[in-house]
Amino acid sequence: MYLKNHNHASTGLVSRNWQGCPGFVTKTCGSAMDLAWELYGAGRFPEYAWVLAENQTRGRGRMGRQWVSVSGNLFAAIRLPDAARNLGTLVTMALALPLISTLESLGVPGLIKWPNDIMVGPCKVGGILVEEKQKKMVAGIGMNLCAAPENSGTENFFHIRAGCLQQSGVDLTIFRLWNLCLTQIMQTFPALISDPALVAQKVDAHLAWKDQTVVVENTGKNDGPARILGVDLAGRLCIRTATGISLIDSGTIHPRMI
Repeated sequence: MYLKNHNHASTGLVSRNWQGCPGFVTKTCGSAMDLAWELYGAGRFPEYAWVLAENQTRGRGRMGRQWVSVSGNLFAAIRLPDAARNLGTLVTMALALPLISTLESLGVPGLIKWPNDIMVGPCKVGGILVEEKQKKMVAGIGMNLCAAPENSGTENFFHIRAGCLQQSGVDLTIFRLWNLCLTQIMQTFPALISDPALVAQKVDAHLAWKDQTVVVENTGKNDGPARILGVDLAGRLCIRTATGISLIDSGTIHPRMI
């Protein structure tokens, strides 16, 4: 997939270089992820290059779900280094760690909802989507800064409320927030790539509902009440059910206790 026009006026792109990483800011695009892949196809998106969209019209989340994109929230995409493939499915949670550190620097305690969401208290405030094509990886990062749209109509009884960072007293522009996130990524992600055990340890320390009973769905035989024990080096969630300890590599977890 290639950009039809390479000049900034026709594509709406403005070049930036933050934290030593080449980047692009756009007023509007369909999806920051799609734009990142277009730039990669055009040879303009090296490792750690990024895109920040002020608006996007076709945002997407995990399993192709719609990501409702309200203007003023953060929509970004970043190309991960090839070495990040060393982490396997743990890569999404490894990327969540610098985002959690960013929130902590702002006085907001964040948690990781396995496998790819960011929680503040009982609310979901962000998500990460990692895509791989031709052994290259791009990660999309969405963060609710000023608005809390509901992104999923599938969560009914076990509904997780959306939240936004302004509710926690964060008063930043998307540009400042992304600059802070990018700083944390550049300072911590390279070391995490080389140490999956460290990633698992740090994720365990920030895992939502750790040592609590939740409801798991879409796992097959493990659906139902389960106690979260942690994650393993492959990024699988370790749970204890009535039949014993199991590892799940896909599924959905809900906080409702039954």
